Amino acid sequence: MSYILHLGHQITDLAGVTGLISTDAVGFDANLDVNCIRVSTGETNSVPFSASWALPAGDVWLGFRYRAPTVNAHIIGTDGTFLEFYDDSNRQVAQVRTERDDNRYRAMAMGDANVDGASSFTAATSQVYWVDVKIAVGADITVEFYIDGVLQSSATAANTGGKGRPVRCVWKNYSLFDFYNPAVCYYAHIAVLDGVSTIGRRFVRRTPDLVGTYDAFSGGIDAIKDGDIATRAASDIAGQRLSFSLAGPTGPAGATTIAGLHVKQLAQLGTAGPTGVAGFLRMGGVDYDAAPGTPSADLPSPVYSSWDLNPADSTPWTASTLPAEAGIVSS
Repeated sequence: MSYILHLGHQITDLAGVTGLISTDAVGFDANLDVNCIRVSTGETNSVPFSASWALPAGDVWLGFRYRAPTVNAHIIGTDGTFLEFYDDSNRQVAQVRTERDDNRYRAMAMGDANVDGASSFTAATSQVYWVDVKIAVGADITVEFYIDGVLQSSATAANTGGKGRPVRCVWKNYSLFDFYNPAVCYYAHIAVLDGVSTIGRRFVRRTPDLVGTYDAFSGGIDAIKDGDIATRAASDIAGQRLSFSLAGPTGPAGATTIAGLHVKQLAQLGTAGPTGVAGFLRMGGVDYDAAPGTPSADLPSPVYSSWDLNPADSTPWTASTLPAEAGIVSS
């Protein structure tokens, strides 16, 4: 089972980012992706967007790249909100907020009472940061806020009211700077993991390019490479396959460890036919299928397939052993 809860910052990945996708080079790492989210907002005019995911089994880790506002990021004009986290009953369990009194970002645990953490982090104008947030929910709610791998703020609140693990994050973008005119900030490379730290992990997004060995889905490769959720590849018989080569960034130069390989689909059940779908890798003329997932019948939903090791020989992945062909199979 994959530990991936969410990957990506594209229109099909998030709510509220239509019109915000940008190719501004300052907003993303070109080793990992080809675009970013660009938010332009006034000091107290929120421009929120959000990610949702399935109920996790363990602690939730959120990681992403953040380029701080382009003016006065080191000054907070009024108490504000950076991130909000909600459980599956839409109860807020945590925040990362901004504080006017000391211009810092701080963790807040929201259980029986709201508990603020001390903080050592003040953003610098136009500076790039890697943000990681860990949220552990049980008898207590504990929130840890990291910048570039270093803990900056943490908070713990009692949770006798029984709030659950978070299933949604809202990037609130409210009061992240002090200036009358709008400022711009950027987000990219969003990942949410179940029980696995996001600190130091980078996810390279590669996309379908050319049709591969299999082409049995109606709609074919063109339906899944255009980025349009309305055009779809479909299977009406279990066991059909569609495979493709991959295009896009190849990862950070000099990276020595590849922790895993993941195939992400946005899939939806039809009224008849197959009831599951899986990703697969094709290497050396052999197909290596992941366990199938069951998509929602109501709307497109993410299905992740993961391989921590090379399935051909159970060895760690290296740049030279990554597959040249991947695909999807109905079940």
